[in-house]
Amino acid sequence: MTDLEAHRARLRLHCYRMLGSSYDADDMVQETFVRALRSQHTLSNVEQTGGWLYRIATNVCLDELAKRKRGPRARGPELGPPSDPDAPPPPKTPDDEWIEPVPSSWLGGGTAPDPGAEYSAKESIALAFVAALQTLTPPQRAVLLLRDVVGLSAEETANALESSVSAANSTLHRARVALEEKVGPRSSWSPEHTSVDRALLERYLAAWNSTDLDTIVALLHEEAKLSMPPFAFWIAGAQGVVRFLANRIRAAPARPRYRAVPTEANGVPAVLLHRAAGEEPPQLFALHVLEARDGKIAVIDHFMSASALRCFAS
Repeated sequence: MTDLEAHRARLRLHCYRMLGSSYDADDMVQETFVRALRSQHTLSNVEQTGGWLYRIATNVCLDELAKRKRGPRARGPELGPPSDPDAPPPPKTPDDEWIEPVPSSWLGGGTAPDPGAEYSAKESIALAFVAALQTLTPPQRAVLLLRDVVGLSAEETANALESSVSAANSTLHRARVALEEKVGPRSSWSPEHTSVDRALLERYLAAWNSTDLDTIVALLHEEAKLSMPPFAFWIAGAQGVVRFLANRIRAAPARPRYRAVPTEANGVPAVLLHRAAGEEPPQLFALHVLEARDGKIAVIDHFMSASALRCFAS
C-alpha cells in the first residue's frame, strides 16, 4: 500500500471544496484513509492510487452530504437583500450554515493543477467559487470537481461515481452551466483579478491599527460589501459599511483597539484582526478575506466563528 500521507494535502482541498468547510475537511480525509485501508485489495495498480483515493474521498463527502438535513453552506450576499446598517445584527446562526475560509498555505504540498484541470489552484479555492459549488447538487459538484479541478478523465470520473460516461458528461454540462450562472465571468471573481495589492493592504492594516474610520471609508469601493458570518446579514455600499462599523465602535464601552496582521486566505490577501486590551495578549476575533475592484476594497468577508478561525489561530 502506498503512503497515504503523500495524498493528504490534495484530498483535504478536495473535501473542502465538496463541503465548504475547513473544519470538516480533515475529518473527511481521515475517513477516506480508513476506507482506503479497508479496501486496499481493490487497488490493482499503485500508479492509480491518486484517482482511487479521490473516488473514495468523493463518496465519503457524498455520504456526509446525504446525512445532513440543512441546506448548502452560504456566503453573506446570498441571503437576500442587504441589511440596514443602523440596525443591530440579528442573533448568531449555527456555524455549519456558512462557507468557511482556508489558509492559502493549504495550496502547498504538491497541489499543482493536473494538465486536464479547467481551473487554477487559486481559483479552485476562491470564496466565490467554493460558495457557488455549494449551490450545485452533490452529484453535479462531484463531477465538476473531479473533471475541472482534479483533472480526471470522463471515464475515470464515471468509474468514481459508478455512473456511465454519458451520464457523467450530461451531469458535468449541467454543472458547468449552473456554476457560470451563479459565479459569473472569471474576471469578476478570480484571484488573478480581485486580489488586493500590497500598498492597499498596508493602508487597510494601518487604518484598523489606528481605528481610523475616515481612512477605511476612503479605501472602500463605492459598491463595497461586508458580510459577518455567523450573523445572517450583510451590508451594501461603502457608506453603509462605515455607518455599521461606526455604530459598533461607538457602542463599545471604551474606544476599541485592534491589532491587524496580514495573512492569506482562499488565494487572496487577508487580515487577522485581534482585540487589544491593556496588558492582555491580543485576542483573535475575526478574519477579513478581501477582494478589490478598481484599486479599492470591494468585498470584506468578516469571519468570526470559532470553526472558521480554527485554521488561522497560532
